[in-house]
Amino acid sequence: MKLVFDGVTAGYTEVPAVRDVTLAIVPGEFVAVVGPNGSGKSTLLKTVYRALRPRTGAVLIGDDDAWTARHNEVARRVGVLGQDQAGGYDFTAREGVRLGRYPHLGAFDRLTASDEHVVEEALELTGAHEFANRPLSTLSGGERQRVLLARALAQQPQLLVLDEPTNHLDPAHQISALNLVASLGITVIAALHTLDLAARHATTIVALKAGTVAAAGPPAEVLTQAVFRDVFEVDGSVVPDPVDGRPRVLLRELPS
Repeated sequence: MKLVFDGVTAGYTEVPAVRDVTLAIVPGEFVAVVGPNGSGKSTLLKTVYRALRPRTGAVLIGDDDAWTARHNEVARRVGVLGQDQAGGYDFTAREGVRLGRYPHLGAFDRLTASDEHVVEEALELTGAHEFANRPLSTLSGGERQRVLLARALAQQPQLLVLDEPTNHLDPAHQISALNLVASLGITVIAALHTLDLAARHATTIVALKAGTVAAAGPPAEVLTQAVFRDVFEVDGSVVPDPVDGRPRVLLRELPS
């Protein structure tokens, strides 16, 4: 699924958090949006899943404007894991994941055996099957995060929008979650704080600074010393992993 930001400006105050962002994301691409706190990562993602309408510009999902297309059509095509999703704590984990199937149902439809199979598969893929029958209120933050990812996968979306998907996850589940997402073959746009994870999993990195695109392209072109210093105010370098050769990011304080 193609995703295009065409001159998008958006925000909650008089000073927009995102300013004149133009990006074209091709089908099947895994785009990591990185930047310091307050750079506009979450704001940009919210314009995709209709949580925040752009002040100017357009967001295109495929050939359709995200804000003029039918709501149900966007919900069927776009799976979301957002930072502010409560998850319905009175539900069990399995019931929470079932919510991902509802965009595909009519007003009076019930889940079919096929829908239940999709739910169980999503629980298995994310490792959430271990606590599928537990109430969400009893789960740890990392466990709830895995349920929310499973719910997004249960939608069987063509575009997956992830806002800090590795929040609360331990290192093993951070790696497995992003490996899973990267293996799906669908378009993914994810806001990530950890540059090392972005470098290892994304095909394209977009670095935001104060709401504008400071750099965009393959990890090797974006993760440079100049970008580390200008955008993140740190020193750093990218080295190959000695085991698999994938890029690893090493960060250091700027020299005084």
